[in-house]
Amino acid sequence: MAEIYQRLGLRPIINARGTHTRLGGTLIRPEVLEAMREAAAAYVVLDELQDKASEVIAQATGAEAGLVVGGAEAGLLIGTAAIMAGTDPARIAQLPVTDGMKNEAIMYRAHRNGYDHGVRAAGARIIDVGYGGSALPYQLQAAINERTALVVYLTSPWASHGALSLEKTCEIAHQANVPVLVDAAAMLPPANNLKRFIAEGADLVTFSGGKGLMGPQSSGILAGRADLIRAARLNGSPYHSVGRAAKAAKEDIVGLIVALQMYMQRDHDADIAMWRRQAEWMLARLSDFPGVTTSYLHDGREHPVPRVELLFAPECGIDAHELVLALEEHDPRVFLFEPTGPSAKPNSIVINTQTMQPGEERIVVEALQEAIAARLTSSGSVPGENSILEAVHARSVDAMARSART
Repeated sequence: MAEIYQRLGLRPIINARGTHTRLGGTLIRPEVLEAMREAAAAYVVLDELQDKASEVIAQATGAEAGLVVGGAEAGLLIGTAAIMAGTDPARIAQLPVTDGMKNEAIMYRAHRNGYDHGVRAAGARIIDVGYGGSALPYQLQAAINERTALVVYLTSPWASHGALSLEKTCEIAHQANVPVLVDAAAMLPPANNLKRFIAEGADLVTFSGGKGLMGPQSSGILAGRADLIRAARLNGSPYHSVGRAAKAAKEDIVGLIVALQMYMQRDHDADIAMWRRQAEWMLARLSDFPGVTTSYLHDGREHPVPRVELLFAPECGIDAHELVLALEEHDPRVFLFEPTGPSAKPNSIVINTQTMQPGEERIVVEALQEAIAARLTSSGSVPGENSILEAVHARSVDAMARSART
């Protein structure tokens, strides 16, 4: 754990949950930190710095232009403002009051989430379309009217189902001259997603800088049409606008530029291979508990991060939520992901390897083995805790021996 947190009296944690903001996103690469340190030591004209950032973002995303913003939700806020107010100084000053403007943002019901606060904060009124688990073309077509400013499209490993494809959405929206803003905050990796959404027709797309890119946590990318990015710049910092509060500092902009350049050069196959080794190592050592089903998760194109899922049967007496909370009080604290929502498997947890450091898989497994064994023992339907742990240890040793032979 970093000494600064220890000096502040904070306990160390193992992040096996993923790139969640509440746990700090991801760890910034050393080269990015050094670039940020250099940027902090001198003044710069932010507009000129954003010009350079735009060049890098355009190259990486295939968009006409780009902008560094203060996080992916800042991209939703500033992107929505740009579409509604454009470059008109009076309208920019008027937001979030939208009198006299097109101010409706269409979203699929299956895509509604807490981050659409950014859209509403700009002054837009969200119009839901579709059913909870599906949508039909006529529903989107019927929702578009003279008040429609944009369509907001969420793409995510957990929320993209239940909507029309992005390509079909853009086709319908563009027939009515309505732009589409894509929220792709957590869609890196895979790296080809950097260009995917613009290629599929998006007018604007926003990514988090502090997740897969391993850049500053308080940074994000907004990329898309040159005219909309020009408007976004006027609706954001350093100008006096609704987006001023979501500014990106010079250190954030430089850090994001370096992080994006490094991401384009990174060996992503090597990253996935390392995460796979961690996942398979854990899977082999968590598969021997009665009433606990373990699975290897890997969603390919949508979410290529290998993960381990543990599903607890009712008869084993383990409550997944209680187990997650207990691991968060372990020493060191271990944070796991508890799936929620309509597609989540009930009473399950997931170990996400993307944010785990090499060797932390051992700590996670030991903590889980201890916690699961203790709860199975207390149910009275299985052998004692020591017997369980001894059996698991024997199987682990055997698995390591087989691995060494191959």
